[in-house]
Amino acid sequence: MDTVKDLMATATTATGLSVFTTVLGQVYETGKKATDELKASIRIVFDDVLPKWNYTALANPPQIGSTI
Repeated sequence: MDTVKDLMATATTATGLSVFTTVLGQVYETGKKATDELKASIRIVFDDVLPKWNYTALANPPQIGSTI
């Protein structure tokens, strides 16, 4: 893992993009499904170039009259 982190941290582009990396030490459970409530509370915006790999999860604003 440290080798991959170090390689990623040294990556740059001709335009000056720098990469910062962090390795999370926490173990995450796999195979969990998102609840309908969670799905309703976020909006997923997929990238134009690599939508399978790059996306952004955005919180939906609360609806008028809804209870938080």
